[in-house]
Amino acid sequence: MKKGMSWLDLATWIKENRENVVGSYIDNIYGESNKLLLKIRGSGEPFYLSITAGESIYITRRTGLIGHGEPGSIVMGFRRYLRESRIIDIYQKPCDRIAEIKVVGANEYRVIVELIPRGVVSIVDLDGIIKFSNTTATMKDRVIRIGAKYSYPPTQVSICNSDPQSLVPNVKKGYDLARGLIIGAGVPPDIAEETLYRLGLDKSIKPSSLADNEVEKILDEVRNFAERITTNPEPGIVIDASEKPQGFYPYEPKSLVARGYVFRRTTSFNEAIDVFYAYADAYRVEEKPAEVIRIEKSIEKLRNQISSAEEELSILKKVLEYVDANYQQLEELFECARKKITDCPGETEVMARVKNNTVEIVLDNARYSLNPRLSFMENYIELRKRISDIEKRISRGSSEITRLEEEIKKILAERERDKVVRMIRSLMRQEWYERYHWLITSEGLLAIGGMNADQNEKIVRKYLRENDIFIHANIQGGSAVILLVDREYSEKSIQEAATLAACYSRAWTAGYGAIDVFYAKGSQVSKSPPPGEYLGKGAFMIYGERGWIRNVPLLLGIGVEILEHDVPRIIVGPPELVSKRAASWSVLAPGDRDRREIADRLKTIWLKSGSVRAEAIEAIDLEELVKRIPGRSRIITDLGKAKPDQ
Repeated sequence: MKKGMSWLDLATWIKENRENVVGSYIDNIYGESNKLLLKIRGSGEPFYLSITAGESIYITRRTGLIGHGEPGSIVMGFRRYLRESRIIDIYQKPCDRIAEIKVVGANEYRVIVELIPRGVVSIVDLDGIIKFSNTTATMKDRVIRIGAKYSYPPTQVSICNSDPQSLVPNVKKGYDLARGLIIGAGVPPDIAEETLYRLGLDKSIKPSSLADNEVEKILDEVRNFAERITTNPEPGIVIDASEKPQGFYPYEPKSLVARGYVFRRTTSFNEAIDVFYAYADAYRVEEKPAEVIRIEKSIEKLRNQISSAEEELSILKKVLEYVDANYQQLEELFECARKKITDCPGETEVMARVKNNTVEIVLDNARYSLNPRLSFMENYIELRKRISDIEKRISRGSSEITRLEEEIKKILAERERDKVVRMIRSLMRQEWYERYHWLITSEGLLAIGGMNADQNEKIVRKYLRENDIFIHANIQGGSAVILLVDREYSEKSIQEAATLAACYSRAWTAGYGAIDVFYAKGSQVSKSPPPGEYLGKGAFMIYGERGWIRNVPLLLGIGVEILEHDVPRIIVGPPELVSKRAASWSVLAPGDRDRREIADRLKTIWLKSGSVRAEAIEAIDLEELVKRIPGRSRIITDLGKAKPDQ
């Protein structure tokens, strides 16, 4: 599996994404010491810039990367210097795995991101002084600490900025041709192997066996290949037979395809990196759970005990078999021994001898002494009892091992399920309209509605155009809904969007069964009140004639839609619309149950339905589900089946 970005990956990524980043603002910083997540606000929709020291830098819209709880001291330090700064440039230290982000806020800084092993992320001022870093370190050639002068890691020789002819001696020192290119010419490992494969050369041959001009031709091809990649990338991810991504590439790695891997194209190199790390984060090697280690030790102890018991049982069974076959002779010998007779007859006829006034049975290396305080019959019964007790002990031990092994399977299955849930969550992306109430009508139009007065104000000012439709419930207090018109539509789309306006209004909390909803063209909506009047936040004037949809039922369909990679998304709308799109769904009406209680019950209902992969339901963010519930509610339809009021 690929470990991180090469200098060629970085060059390709920056060329592809520079325009998306430069000119944007850093809203906030999340994450931990080695993995930072910068929330970026630009001219388009917000996104996150994921930075992992020693590994990667890429853009993502995955919401599952943001942790919960208080940020640590490292994150707070980066916030102190970077929050509300504007990114004015991003570039690569030539031919190196180092990205630099220039930002301007109260001061101008460079954020230096080292993607080399044990790399750091440092904030450096114009004088090159480290203002903050994700770690402190004293190395052979440099020091990383606040107040110290920043020094780059030692520069390695590279085909990127060296004449191929000058690198020939370095390459020829390599143990094999691939390593000669990697170590001697700074060629990324995947590029070295791919170039040699495309040239039809064995990567394991000794470079010293090649002529100088042959090595130079290989280096020329490496450089040409790298230039073609950065100029015209063909990005994608490589997956194995289990559909698990193994790497991201700005080209099709034919050498891997030839070995049975599958190359799946992506629309951009950034997407390839994002998808790869979504899976990699979930499948990172983790330590064995402490509980499993404890159980395994118990199992090992039980197995040792059973092994000892089985050895003892084997001996006792041989003794019993021998006693059964020689019962009379042994009994006579035993009675003689109990009487303390020194010369007992029959001792030579059986595999036993008189010792200490009793009889000791000797079978191979096994010895078993009869108890002189018991009769021979009592000794016989005691022998059988010991055998029975040991058999029971072995059986109980085996059953306990089976139980413990099942417990381990359960723990590991739970761990695997948690891993899948984490993977699904890491793939979650929030479209811009999901910050509001929203639905897509059956005719394909997007409707959005504000969740509060601030959002009502924002969507009208930012998104309402003259030909769009403004929709609102006929009651003070509610969501301002906009039907964004970008194609032919009928009143059916307005009716469907009216469900948002009705359900997300004060009528729901008041317990109405239905309410009238009005609508108007965007050109009729104004924030300018009549002379002498005042409009509060989220309030608007409607000029001209309004359209009406009477008695819109306060019934909200709510369900889970399954996107690519089993990613769940909550959808709402008229029940008949939701039922056609959701993999599992219910219907809500005004009621007396708390929103969080309803959300918990919905997840349970959908989980039990079996119509959706359990991990997808578990991956649903409960807070996101709570957000979509209008207020105190009741579930009146459970997966399409009417339920009594509750």
